[in-house]
Amino acid sequence: MIDSGFPEIKVVFLAQFHPDLGPIVPISVPDDAVDLEQKTYSETSSMNGDDHQGDSGEATTAGHNLALGSLHGSRLTSNEQDRVVHLIKRPNQNKNGNNADDKIDFNSIQTLVIPKITLFERLITAHTGKHKVMCYPIAVEGNYQRNVLIFNMCFAFDIDADTKCYGPVVKRVGCLLKELEIGGKLLSNPAGQRPLRRMMQQLVTKLNTHGEYQIELDMRGISPSLAATGVSIKLFPHYESPVDIKAYHVPVRIIDFGLARLKSAQTVYQTHVGDDIIWDLLLERVIRYIDNVNHVARIARLTQVREETVVLALKHLDYYGCITLVDIFQFSNVYEVQHQAMRMFDNAWLQRECYSYVTGNGEAGDISMYELIGLFATVRDRRSVAEWIIENRLNLRRFDVRRFVMFGVMYGFLRRVYCYPILRTVSAAGGGEVPAESGEPDNDQSSTTDGKSADKDSETDDKAKSPANEAASPEGVLEPRVLQMLDGTHHLDEISVIIDKDTLALYEMLEAHGGVEYLYL
Repeated sequence: MIDSGFPEIKVVFLAQFHPDLGPIVPISVPDDAVDLEQKTYSETSSMNGDDHQGDSGEATTAGHNLALGSLHGSRLTSNEQDRVVHLIKRPNQNKNGNNADDKIDFNSIQTLVIPKITLFERLITAHTGKHKVMCYPIAVEGNYQRNVLIFNMCFAFDIDADTKCYGPVVKRVGCLLKELEIGGKLLSNPAGQRPLRRMMQQLVTKLNTHGEYQIELDMRGISPSLAATGVSIKLFPHYESPVDIKAYHVPVRIIDFGLARLKSAQTVYQTHVGDDIIWDLLLERVIRYIDNVNHVARIARLTQVREETVVLALKHLDYYGCITLVDIFQFSNVYEVQHQAMRMFDNAWLQRECYSYVTGNGEAGDISMYELIGLFATVRDRRSVAEWIIENRLNLRRFDVRRFVMFGVMYGFLRRVYCYPILRTVSAAGGGEVPAESGEPDNDQSSTTDGKSADKDSETDDKAKSPANEAASPEGVLEPRVLQMLDGTHHLDEISVIIDKDTLALYEMLEAHGGVEYLYL
């Protein structure tokens, strides 16, 4: 099979709600890939003190044979329905004694495949055994035995497959079958099973091989109006929506931009390009200052471009996987280790990537790979990076601490614990404390009747807005806009970038003001 870059479809099966037998699977590709056997255990009957302990297996076999063999008016009697016991799934074995976990256990997911009416025409993903099943249940009202036809075309993949690109395909197939049922009775007509099976077989083959599918359904014996119906489906890569980039985010390169510029300039007719490559002018200016240290606000100042425009350029790069975003590295930062860090201990590729990134070019240094990876387990108790270094007596000449932390954040091994300042009280003139207000002065007290006093106030405001006094007045009182951000929704990184001061200076200003508490989240 040609690798198309998309996850492989393992099984495609059609589920329907039979008016007499309930949920059934009339067609599956490949055949016998769905396990319809109902699970019963005789020990359950003995524990409950039932008299029909030996009949439970027979009842299940009878019900299973009815579901598979007789689809024309057969019914389960009330006694048989009482003897069918549904329990938790256990490892099943087929007639040859082999493990049957490779099959899809339909009974464990039938309530999601044939769901309640509130889940109709919604994309559903269910996990069962080693498979991930995606489906889009459909209900068509009309002249049927129960006035409605319920069906669902299901796609099964490996349990760990990334199936986001198949969401539009599963939905399109479900809507297509609904139209074919309304216009030509494809599903309710027994003669429609042959073209439907052929469509499902080619759907698996074409999508797995080429990532696209195109076929004409032969419906001449079913609906003359739909004698030759064409079906076209194509897979497209799935890209996540751009993240919300803030001024305090630090973009980190994860590709070689020089190579990307070269590849984008090459075409089918031009395999060699010169040194003078014309690229997007905004991206050229922004990429120049992406050094894994500068945050968004600083890049905007260096490029002399509006911050909103820089954010748009970075969203474009992030959307196509050219950059990732981390926090501003400082030795006062606090991090905590995540459970994903366990992958470092059994993934050789991650170990090599970490060692190569932290030590520079992957050259053998003073620190061993085993020691470097073991450092992730020592990040605990929400200590700052400086305290962590002192506690573990780390030699900063042996490896790059900033790269170590950055690698952990990028791969989800470490999570930044942000500090949110909250203004509980403000210092009063008499030495007491009063509750913090919104920072807006009283109109009666702030109004002036003298023109000179108003001019003096305007001069004071101009001085307060100067860069030197932008965040605090000479007396150490914080400006109203800083006070408004001390509501527990803005962390220190965000505030420091907005007022253009480092975190240590901001912390000293808050301590001088007083009445500020800190919440770490």
